[in-house]
Amino acid sequence: MNTLPITITLEIPNNPDKISEYTRTILSSIQEHMALDIGYQRRIKLIMIELMTNSIKHTTEKNTIIEMTIDYLHLSIQKIEKGLKIQFSASSPQLPFEELDKILNVSFSEANKHHIQPLSEFKFKFLKPCEEDDMTIDQIPEHFGLYIITMASDSFVYQYNPELGENSFIVHLNF
Repeated sequence: MNTLPITITLEIPNNPDKISEYTRTILSSIQEHMALDIGYQRRIKLIMIELMTNSIKHTTEKNTIIEMTIDYLHLSIQKIEKGLKIQFSASSPQLPFEELDKILNVSFSEANKHHIQPLSEFKFKFLKPCEEDDMTIDQIPEHFGLYIITMASDSFVYQYNPELGENSFIVHLNF
């Protein structure tokens, strides 16, 4: 095992037939530097499958960049892709955000609602569902990818860079 922290950058083709293979590759890359129990392996697999599925659906490029920073207490996974900024349903606030000081409820469809905290006009953090939502990671239907990432991570942030036309999805896990 190498001295930590370490950053690994991978370019992953957006190929739906290879999601399982890429997920195993990423997990192996992490485990070369730190041991992971089965719970963390599962969380990372869920996160990676959803990040890659999201890229296949929404990016304008053939490849996605995955950058991982591995430290003794943390794992950061950042997916960087070219594409349009995230779009919510018409009834939701849109990027760029004007109100940065309150929690917003946004949706991608009527059945898919999220609580977010704007961090800047083009950046926000996904918040865990409220207690009254009474939802755990095991109860969420698979097509709720952003919820799955939110529940599987300790922190999940989205940022859009309008100058570069890049989306960044940043996931943190605490060990």
